[in-house]
Amino acid sequence: MIKTLTSWRGIFALCIVCFHFAMHEFDQMAYAGVTFFFMLSGFLVTFHHKHIASAKQFYRRRMWRIFPLHWLALTLMIILDLAIMHKFHYQWDLPLHVVLLQSWVPSEQVFYNYSIHSWFLSSLLACVIFTPLLLKFLQLSSRRVAWTAIIVACAAVAAVNITGTDSLRSYLYVCPLARMVDYSLGMILGATMRERPSSKPYSTIRATVIEVATLAVFATFIAAHASGNAVVAQLENSAMWWIPMSLLLVSCTLLHGSEGLIGRLLSIKPLVWLGEISFEVYILQKLVNNAFCYLVAPFCGHYGILIYDYSFACTLPLLIVTAWAVHKAFNYLSHP
Repeated sequence: MIKTLTSWRGIFALCIVCFHFAMHEFDQMAYAGVTFFFMLSGFLVTFHHKHIASAKQFYRRRMWRIFPLHWLALTLMIILDLAIMHKFHYQWDLPLHVVLLQSWVPSEQVFYNYSIHSWFLSSLLACVIFTPLLLKFLQLSSRRVAWTAIIVACAAVAAVNITGTDSLRSYLYVCPLARMVDYSLGMILGATMRERPSSKPYSTIRATVIEVATLAVFATFIAAHASGNAVVAQLENSAMWWIPMSLLLVSCTLLHGSEGLIGRLLSIKPLVWLGEISFEVYILQKLVNNAFCYLVAPFCGHYGILIYDYSFACTLPLLIVTAWAVHKAFNYLSHP
């Protein structure tokens, strides 16, 4: 495990939750974080596992990671709606959400319906399903061919973002095919880093310089996004974050075991722990907030607080505790 990458998972997950609570100062980190999660998923597949010994075993592990948590969140959302909020708005698209196919439908009323953040799982599932095929392509192709293919794919996604309509860009944010480009870029980076010649450990000063330079590049992209430039805004959903997220993955991997001052700070146990439960934090955020608003807040005389409105300070501790408990429970069930 590369501790710094795990900690970045936790940091980005918290930024995404903050953004969803209408804290718009976190929007750059939130967009970057979503891209990071897809790229990291692909990166880890090839960096730690050059070959998949058994596609069946690979799918079993990934499906256990994705579906039980999704079904738990979706089921509890439905129960909460029916028992507490007395609403029944489930329509023809509910089966799509159950099997995580909603992100293939280009309609916000579908892919953002019900458990809204499960669109991520829908697109991630598509990436997982195509992973053996993508690995086969990497094994049969030279690195030059693989990099050429991913650069062409990235250029195509960026071009569609720049020339497309607002509704098309909105769909590209969740579209499994577009997110597969992020995932594939991560896979090629992972394969390239795995095959690099081993190097001597970096000194603390040199490692810190690399870390500061990486963060400086990231900050430059954040500043560009915050500038309000129209072209930059059209690329915000993934394309503009490929470079800084690639540098983040590469620098954390290169410095693994010889981190600088920033890396050592990122390696502290609380941040690593937060990264380990980041998946649960992301998926359970709406469920926990709704539960707080309609089960906890009434005892304080504030029944029915609007979702993501004025409840962040109370919801976040509850979310982290719930995510930790669910994480522990699933780990126990998979390794009793």
